[in-house]
Amino acid sequence: MRRSTFARAAAALVGCVAAVTLVPTPAHAATATFTQESQWSSGYVGKITVLNDATSTITSWRVEFDLPATTTITSYWGATLVRTGNRHAFANLPWNGTLAGGASTHFGFVASGTGTPTNYTVTPGPSSGRFDVEPPTTPTNVRRVTNGGTVTISWDPSTDDTGVVAYEFWSVAGRVTTTTGTTHSMPIPPPAIMTYGIRAVDAAGNASVAAPVHFGQMPDTTPPTTPTNARISSFHTAQGHLGVTWEASRDATFVVGYEVTLNGRVIRSVGGTNSYVPYTGYGIYWVSVRAFDPSGNYSTPISFGIAIDPPPPTPTPTPTVS
Repeated sequence: MRRSTFARAAAALVGCVAAVTLVPTPAHAATATFTQESQWSSGYVGKITVLNDATSTITSWRVEFDLPATTTITSYWGATLVRTGNRHAFANLPWNGTLAGGASTHFGFVASGTGTPTNYTVTPGPSSGRFDVEPPTTPTNVRRVTNGGTVTISWDPSTDDTGVVAYEFWSVAGRVTTTTGTTHSMPIPPPAIMTYGIRAVDAAGNASVAAPVHFGQMPDTTPPTTPTNARISSFHTAQGHLGVTWEASRDATFVVGYEVTLNGRVIRSVGGTNSYVPYTGYGIYWVSVRAFDPSGNYSTPISFGIAIDPPPPTPTPTPTVS
């Protein structure tokens, strides 16, 4: 099968050091081991080995971690990369996503700076049963209780077809924390207009649209910026889906989610920078992604297409002449 892609914006060496095993969150059946293969005064080469430590096969994986602001990734290989602030999400390529039980693969990157990964998660794709592409529902009934200099934010649990494994609390600058509960306490923000967001995540790494938490919210009529670098990131044709990813939008208040459209039809809204669209066989797939904020302002979409062509016909054997 030949695949050709085309995109358009609808808006515009020193020795090895110790390895670190990145343990996944509960309900995950994969691990990743980080190793500095070489290092120098201003950077290093990092290698992350992804291991399926279950007995059944997984069909995709994603490794996320934070790097300090003083460290940036200048190049990488063996995976796709999406950055959101200091958060880095590496996902498999089409050829290294499927891992049988006990099998492993790896990807690497060059870092400018000496900071190493922290606050990591490892998310495998489904090992059996239905391919999970649906995000959880958005957390509801968000409320706040102030006690002295602390504010505690609570919400009602989200629901999901496979189960919510965590909630992520975000600010405009990036992810603040991850919790398995439905509360988060923090110092009362200084007098300012500020918006946070709470999103639910399931075992497959699908993120819900975020529930906004406003402090001093003012009317907002400015839409988010257009997402960038949208593309097909993985092929799950046997499961009937194509993976889609893009670079995050920015907004003056907060980006609560992204609307994903295939051939003019809205497929789903998600809170992260990746999703799936149905695969129905050979043909042309036009995908659009647009961001939206808590006030319902939508960005200009980014659109791209991928043509999936059938293989050439099998040539007719030439008769032999005896």
